[in-house]
Amino acid sequence: MNFHMELLQYWPFLLRGLGWTVLMSLGAMVGGSIVGLLCAVGRSSRNRLLRGTIAVYSNVFRSTPPLVQLLLIFYALPVLTGYSFNGVQSGLIGLSLYAGAYLAEVFRAGIGSVARGQLEAAEALAMPAMLAFFRIVLPQAIRNMLPALTSSAIVLVKDSALLSFVSVSDLMRNGQVVASVMHSSMEVLTVVAVLYLLITAPLAILSHYLAVAQTHERS
Repeated sequence: MNFHMELLQYWPFLLRGLGWTVLMSLGAMVGGSIVGLLCAVGRSSRNRLLRGTIAVYSNVFRSTPPLVQLLLIFYALPVLTGYSFNGVQSGLIGLSLYAGAYLAEVFRAGIGSVARGQLEAAEALAMPAMLAFFRIVLPQAIRNMLPALTSSAIVLVKDSALLSFVSVSDLMRNGQVVASVMHSSMEVLTVVAVLYLLITAPLAILSHYLAVAQTHERS
C-alpha cells in the first residue's frame, strides 16, 4: 500500500496527539506563568527564607533536565505523598514548574522595565500597593514581556514531546506508535516534525513581530 494512503488511516490518531500537545502546552504555559509571577514577586520580598526558597527552586529546575523532573514527579512523588498522579497530571505539574523557573526571570525583568515613578504616583494617590501592582505595573510589564513569553511558549511546545515518557498520548507518543505499526520511523517522524512546526512557526513569527514593534516604539 502507498505510504501516503496508509498514513491517511492514522491521521485522526496523530491529530488527537497534536490536540493533546497543544492543550498540555497551554496548560503548562498558564501554570508556569502563575508560578513565575509568584516567584518574581517573592524575590522582592524582605523575607530571606522566602527569597532563598525561591532561589533554590529556580536553580534546581533550571539546572536539571526536564525529563528527569517529569520522571521523578511521575514515579517518585506518589511514593512520597501517597497519591498517584497520572501522566497528564504529572506532565502539567512538571512542565509548569520547569517553565515557572524560567518565566520568573522573564517576569522579574518585565516588572523592572516599568518606570518606578508610576508606582510612586499611585502611592501618592493613596492607591493600595497590591492594586497599583495589578492595575498599573503588571499590564505594562506583560506588554513588555510578550516577545519573551512567546519565545518561552515555543520552547515549551518542543519540550512537551517529553510527555511521551510519562504515558501522555501527545503528538510524539502517537507518532511513535504509528511509526512502529507502519515500520516507517523516518517518514512518520518527519510528518510529526512538520506538525510541530505548524505550531511553533506562527509563534516564532509572532515573537519576531512583537520584538520589532517594541523596538520601533522605543526608537
